[in-house]
Amino acid sequence: MPNAEEVARQIAVHEAVCAERCKQTNARLTRIEVVLAVIILLLLIGEGSVIDVLKRVLGG
Repeated sequence: MPNAEEVARQIAVHEAVCAERCKQTNARLTRIEVVLAVIILLLLIGEGSVIDVLKRVLGG
């Protein structure tokens, strides 16, 4: 059975690994959000309907 120091070391290693995974997950989520925002923007602009509506609303 491991002693208290060994358990503390294992917990510290586990926390470090989890912190790194958390950073990687946040970076991936940020990239996914940006890609989705670009896709939505391209779909809206590509359709042209949003541009037409904005022209009508703004009196263009």
